[in-house]
Amino acid sequence: MTAAQTPFPFVDLHNHLVPGVDDGAATVAESLEALRALYAEGVRTLVATPHLLLPHLATDAAIGRALDTQRRAFDRLAEASALEPELPAIGLGQEIWAPDAHSIRRVVRRSDVGLGGSRALLVEFGFDLVGTHDDVVDAAITAGRRIVIAHPERYQYPRGLEPLDVMHRWRELGGLLQVNAGSFGGYYRNQRPGSETLAWAMVERPGAVLRDEPVEQSDEAVRSPGADA
Repeated sequence: MTAAQTPFPFVDLHNHLVPGVDDGAATVAESLEALRALYAEGVRTLVATPHLLLPHLATDAAIGRALDTQRRAFDRLAEASALEPELPAIGLGQEIWAPDAHSIRRVVRRSDVGLGGSRALLVEFGFDLVGTHDDVVDAAITAGRRIVIAHPERYQYPRGLEPLDVMHRWRELGGLLQVNAGSFGGYYRNQRPGSETLAWAMVERPGAVLRDEPVEQSDEAVRSPGADA
């Protein structure tokens, strides 16, 4: 079966393919190479998510400058990708580092922040959690946003907190969970020794991850809603 005939097209909502703006692709050529590989694997729609590191952006003007830089780089990629027929359709979003409610409130009202122009936000709390970060989820939902919590299986949870219970609470508040496929195979084992076990526990525990909503299968590909857990 060819990539064009794939029965389960992927939608990629977490990647770092905007060239030259973070620790992902460095050039347009590198981004295009990755897009070709993703298309061959079945990805048909992709929202690029460069880092938006709110704790490092002291003012609204600094946030605006970071977003403008990302937009200009994305536009260069979009112009180049339009010249090739067999690439995913692409849009622009962000992976937002928001460790607290104050941080996320700085961007929830911005029309230039969101996954592909939608009200959904891809948010990470930082790899070493301080508390449960329920306040971040609640602040986003209260502002009328959807929140997708980036790779919670890779977080270090405070002593005394059960990770699956924390995730279940995020789900109850209205959050979605994104799981890195690399975690299922132990890719992050050296960084987070328990990430592989936790990733599998997330998809096995009822209510931790909903089967009928988007769940990321890798940093590169996300199955369409309902296709897989």
